[in-house]
Formats: sequence, structure tokens, C-alpha cells
Amino acid sequence: MNRQEELNQILDKIVPINATALEEGVKVCDHLAKPLGALGKMEKIYAKLYAMFPNKIQLSKKIVMIYVADNGICEEGISSNPIETTFIVANNIRNGKAGVCNIAEHAGSDICVIDIGCKSQIYSDNPDHVLHGTRNMLKEAAMTREEAIEAILVGYRRTVEKINQGYTLFGTGEMGVGNTTTSAAVIAATLGIPAQKVTGYGAGVTEDMKAHKAAVIQEAVTKHAPYSDIIDLVSKVGGLDMLGMVGTYLACAQYQLPCVIDGLISLTGFLIASQLKKEVVDYCFPSHCSTEPGYQIVSDYLGLSPMLQMDMRLGEGSGCPLAFFLMESSVYTIERMPTFEEGKLDRDDYVDIR
Repeated sequence: MNRQEELNQILDKIVPINATALEEGVKVCDHLAKPLGALGKMEKIYAKLYAMFPNKIQLSKKIVMIYVADNGICEEGISSNPIETTFIVANNIRNGKAGVCNIAEHAGSDICVIDIGCKSQIYSDNPDHVLHGTRNMLKEAAMTREEAIEAILVGYRRTVEKINQGYTLFGTGEMGVGNTTTSAAVIAATLGIPAQKVTGYGAGVTEDMKAHKAAVIQEAVTKHAPYSDIIDLVSKVGGLDMLGMVGTYLACAQYQLPCVIDGLISLTGFLIASQLKKEVVDYCFPSHCSTEPGYQIVSDYLGLSPMLQMDMRLGEGSGCPLAFFLMESSVYTIERMPTFEEGKLDRDDYVDIR
């Protein structure tokens, strides 16, 4: 079986969320002693989780899958950080010395760092490593179609491995200098909008560098058009990290488990996954609204409503453990609240203003 056939088999196994169970989850919330819909997104979170876990919602074993990859487009001076930063920060994460590590530890979450394409390999023996960073998309395709699909399959296999170890709640994160550039390119090309509208400051650039970054993105997107499909598109102007995350999203959707989206790069990976199979949207939970302009554009396009507005732009999957905490809090609260009968209240006294 070749890689494309393997990917097609995965896509064929993904089905929509159980609509009947989803409605039952809504009814559970509607029977609680409170104004209808008063817990807002907590109720929507609970209903989706209720539909994914037929017996009992289990979220205690959770993990953030962090994909590490370098980007050849950095040769064009689109980032203020040297490419070596990817390797350094990835090792910091592995050693528990990064922001996401502290948030995850506090939330009771594990972390898995996957070197899918770092220029300097993080692990000496690493079957997950697809490339030593992508090629410069301004000069040539970032990767071949086969390499792009392999990156998806790496993410899929590693996620299934974690599912088999008992993990039931996943988040996606990344580390890679230049990946806000590749994300903006994928978004612009996929949605057919000018690069300038989706290009932000990334980890931090000057106004002149931002203008240069947008120009580079637009030139690359135009150079490689037209695109035959989403895989062709992302292989030409995308990154390995976002493709690894696609694999995580597909695995979670196939096994009907919740997966949390972090910031711009995670959302770009999710955009790709949704283009491959629209049903993956049923199983996602966006954590926070990134400050990057492309985030809101894609979020609106996919009809997503992030849980948090924190002005965060760290990356690393840092929004995911925060969302884990909110998801667990939603389940804890709703499953322990009294019903109208138990609270001695009359539901008919409440007007449904949703």
C-alpha cells in the first residue's frame, strides 16, 4: 500500500459525530437548575464530549503533541530569529524548561515532542524525521507530495500510539522558526486572499520585515499556483509541523476523541485537515484566539469560537492545557449541578433566549 492509499483509508474511516448523542448532551444541560444556556460554551463543550464518550466522559489522561520542524523560507529573512532557535527551544521543551511545560504540568497534562523536520535532529534514532527542514518555497516546492503525506502519516501513527496507551484528550503544538510565514502562505492560497491580509508579526518583526514577509509569501503563493488539491498546495508552500498536526486531527476524528487547537499554526493544520475531511470539525475544540490576523480569518471560515481571549502568541501548544482545564471544569460542573427537580425550580419560569 502506498502513502496516498494509506491516507485515503484513514479518511474513509472518519464519520460525523453522533447527532443523537449530541442532542442528548444538550438535554442534560437543559435539565439543570439554571437559566437555559446560562453556562454558555461550557454547555457546548459538554454536549460534544458527551457525544464522544458513550459511557462516561474520560479526560484525565491528556497530552499535547508538539511537532518540531524547520522551514527553508527562513533563507529569505522573514524572521528575526536564527533557524537554530528551533533546535534550542525544542530541547528546552523536552527538558521541561518552556512555557508550555509549566502550563501543562499545572493542568496535569503530558507532552510529546516529535521531531518531524528539525534541521539539526533532536533524537539520534528518529523514524519520525521526514526532512532536515523544508526547502525554500520561494525557489522550489517546500517538499514533495510524498513527503507531505508521510508527514501526515507520522502524526497519525504517533497519535494512534498514544490512543493505544490510553490517552483520550489531545492538543496540538509546534516549534519552528518561520512557521507563521508558511501558515500565512497556506491560508492565503487555500482561501484565495492576499498575503498581506493574513501576515502578522510572528514571534516579533519590524514593520519593514513584516512588509517583506508579506511580499515573500505572496510571491511564493503566486509562483506555485495553480494547486490541484490541498496536499499539492501544502507540499508547495506549507510546513512539516502543520502536516504532523493534520495526522493528529485525523486520528482523533477517526477514534472520535477530542482534540484541542492551539494558535495559528495549529489552526492552519486544522484547516488542511478540514479540507481533507470536513467531519474533523466535529471533534475539535479551539483553545484561544491568536493575535495573528490569519487566525480570526480561518476561525470565521470554519465557524469556530475559541474558548479564550488571552492575547497569547507563544505557540508550543501553550493554549491547549488551558483548554484542557476548562473542558474538565465544564464536565465537573455540569455533572454535579442539580436538575430543576432537585433544585425545586420550575423550568417553565425560565425564558429560553438562546
